[in-house]
Amino acid sequence: MVFGVFFVSFVCATIGVIYLYLKRSYRYWEKRNVTYIKPTVPFGNMKDVLLGRTDLGSIIRDLYNQSREKFFGIYMINRPALIIRDPELIKAIMIKDFDHFVDRGIFVDEEMDPISGNLFSLTGQKWHKLRIKLTPTFTSGKLRAMFPSVMSSAENMQKHLLKNLNNHSEGNVHEVRDLTARFLTDLIASVAFGINVNSIADPNAHFRKMGQKALAPTFRNGIVVFLSFMAPKVLDYLKLKQFDDDVEKFMVSIVEQTVKHREKNNVVREDFMQLLIQLRNSGTVKDDGDWSAETVDKQKQTMTFNEIAAQAAVFFLAGFETSSSVISFCLYELAKNPEMQERAYREIKQVLADNNWDYSYEGLKQMKYLECCMDEILRIYPPAPSIIRICTKDYKIPETNVTIEKGTNIFIPIWGLQKDPKYFENPEKYNPERFLPVNSDKRVPFTYLPFGEGPRSCIGARMGRLNAKVGLAVLLQTFRFELGPTMGQTLKMEANQVLLQPVDGIKLRFIPREQRGLVIQL
Repeated sequence: MVFGVFFVSFVCATIGVIYLYLKRSYRYWEKRNVTYIKPTVPFGNMKDVLLGRTDLGSIIRDLYNQSREKFFGIYMINRPALIIRDPELIKAIMIKDFDHFVDRGIFVDEEMDPISGNLFSLTGQKWHKLRIKLTPTFTSGKLRAMFPSVMSSAENMQKHLLKNLNNHSEGNVHEVRDLTARFLTDLIASVAFGINVNSIADPNAHFRKMGQKALAPTFRNGIVVFLSFMAPKVLDYLKLKQFDDDVEKFMVSIVEQTVKHREKNNVVREDFMQLLIQLRNSGTVKDDGDWSAETVDKQKQTMTFNEIAAQAAVFFLAGFETSSSVISFCLYELAKNPEMQERAYREIKQVLADNNWDYSYEGLKQMKYLECCMDEILRIYPPAPSIIRICTKDYKIPETNVTIEKGTNIFIPIWGLQKDPKYFENPEKYNPERFLPVNSDKRVPFTYLPFGEGPRSCIGARMGRLNAKVGLAVLLQTFRFELGPTMGQTLKMEANQVLLQPVDGIKLRFIPREQRGLVIQL
């Protein structure tokens, strides 16, 4: 009895201490005369994220809409953070004063979690050196050389769909998110790992399953993502990896097998893996047009298998998810707007007719309206709805008395900016013409940031756009799209995710177009 009373008293006292500690923590912005959104004990401003009700991007967007200040404070549980609303201040953070905001603040432990040592997560000089090394891998020349592999995956998707269209259990209605993710899985497995997967024909392909598991909207993945950004020290204490052991082992094993096979047999392919092998053996990527293998000198090797695997893994996981999102969201909006869909189709058809019905890297650049369709999708459905930076050294906000202290998280609310009627008229409306050249001068700089800006912008953005544009062009050339019977006019997003993923996917009806000029003549 005495023990029971003591235990209850201890628990109550502990809760009281935690409550008082949090209440004291929540005075941080008030003491600095910074406007802030009132937090809730013990969640801060992250209650709905922590309870699994919504995604982080939606929370940051909603908080953005609650203030009109150039910047304002929030709390991630007990940690103070700033949301930046002012485009000029965003420019300063991302470019002018970038040296104060170099890192993303993500948990990295290359020894315990090898895949965490990727370009996206790395910090400081280690990130800077790797970024310089990897930048030449995404030049126009390198992308042009990889283009045949991209088209091969698109042709395989097209051929499969035309042969199996009438065998679908729901007639011609397909889940587009899954279809495009399988297409991008095959494409990036080819250009990043140099292997043929064909998950288009086999949805249960092991490579596809590993990709699904790594990014599935599970409670475990949601907690890891949240802690990685919000409380990396907790992630370190718990020794939780970014991905499950089997995903990590699979990625490292694939890389090790591929590299050893190519080096032993002097195999050369024009793909991302070949460029990583060049980095491994010489520390540099060769000029455009030179993909040659080198004599392996183990004394000079600059990258380990784990380091190569980390770059290939993040290229694969980020690449297939973001590009497939662009394709599926774009088809969804074009299905709702048939006149826009027809305009995009006519442009694709005209460009192909002018190029002997053949896809080419140069020809794809001529599809300007299709590019606008993608740009508008990236505005409404940015793959990463917010950018996170961490202040790496104290920073005084220009023209204010406010100093951002080292270690403070900074949010750039991409989704909020890109749906702000101040910058985009009627922002909920899908309107590709916003991005026609004649309208480009109307856009306020640093209000459209789907791939970030500055030194830490997405290094693979050009590759991702190329992959999405090829997939869209081939699908729109081959089919007309309508909403499936279960689809509404709006989409609800999954919780426990950083990237936007619609609940229950996107189901569209595929209606075959005329056969002339198809990539595959059946």
